[in-house]
Amino acid sequence: MRSLLLLLLCCQLLAAGVQAEDSDNALEDQFRNLITQQLSALRSGDAEAAWAWAHPNIKGRFLTADRFYTMIARQYQPLTEFSVIRFRELEAAGDNWMLPVWLRTDDDQQYLAVYVLSETNQGEWRIAGCQLAEYQPPGI
Repeated sequence: MRSLLLLLLCCQLLAAGVQAEDSDNALEDQFRNLITQQLSALRSGDAEAAWAWAHPNIKGRFLTADRFYTMIARQYQPLTEFSVIRFRELEAAGDNWMLPVWLRTDDDQQYLAVYVLSETNQGEWRIAGCQLAEYQPPGI
C-alpha cells in the first residue's frame, strides 16, 4: 500500500513537472513571436507596429512611436538592419523574463540582444527593454 501511494505521488509530481514545462514552452513561443513581430516591424520601418509591442513603461518614456523608432534606429541600429536572428535560452528574472537573441546584420556583424519581457497590468506580455552588445563567440 505504501509503495502504491509513493508511486501515485511520483506520477503526480512528474505530471506537474511536464505541465510546468509545457507552460514555459508556450510562454517562450509567445515571447519569440512577440520579438519576431517587433523586429520585423523595425526592419521594415513600421514605427507604429514596433511600438505596439513596447511595454507601457517604455511608451511612457518615449511618448510617440516616431520618437521610439528614431531612438532605436540611432542607438540600436542592428535591430533595424539584421539579416539573421537566432533565439537563445529563455531565462527567468524575478517577475520578468529575459530572452537573448543573436543577430547578424546585413554587413555581417554579429550582436547579442537581450530582451526583457514584462507583464502589463492588463496581463499582456510586452518588451520592457533590450540590451545590445557585440557578440563575442566562445573561445576554442
